[in-house]
Amino acid sequence: MTDGSVFRVLHVCTGNICRSPMAQQIMRAELDRHFGSAGAAVEVTSAGTYGGHAGQPMHAPAAAVLAGLDYPVDGFRATWLREPLVNAADLVLVATADHRRQVLQLQPRALRRTFTLKELARLASGLDPRSLPPAGLAERFEVLVELAEDRRGLVAGTGHFDDDVEDPYGGPPAAYQQAAAEIRAAVLAVLDLL
Repeated sequence: MTDGSVFRVLHVCTGNICRSPMAQQIMRAELDRHFGSAGAAVEVTSAGTYGGHAGQPMHAPAAAVLAGLDYPVDGFRATWLREPLVNAADLVLVATADHRRQVLQLQPRALRRTFTLKELARLASGLDPRSLPPAGLAERFEVLVELAEDRRGLVAGTGHFDDDVEDPYGGPPAAYQQAAAEIRAAVLAVLDLL
């Protein structure tokens, strides 16, 4: 946290029109539901490694799935991932291991704070909530990232792609539903610990 009061989460996927905006909107809404006004201590944004969709709204099938789950979709515009966005983030949550590689090409020093969303949820699932400070939400998030990084080398995944959220772009509605379900489950696993 650069100013000690707001914790900045950046979600990343390819075009920033499906997975990362779904993650952004789900996390923002669930922060508000879980923590009320205290949720404002966490800023949630998203961006895409491919800049060709910059300025576009969320892909219609992704927006439809979110709306069906009672998450907001209005006002979203895609953003192209650039180094200043990575530098400003306290936590970078990517859709796939390949996105993590692309983030680290922009900013190698972001390694300790860059995870796939499902990886962070997996690492957080083994933590005791009492290991987090009783202080504010931003501080708890900051310690969670440190503890998850410490566990990263100790908790092995069951396969290379286990922590990826597959790209639903151009697929059937079920692919968008599956991506949203995986994203929502991972977000809730993280927030439930906080």
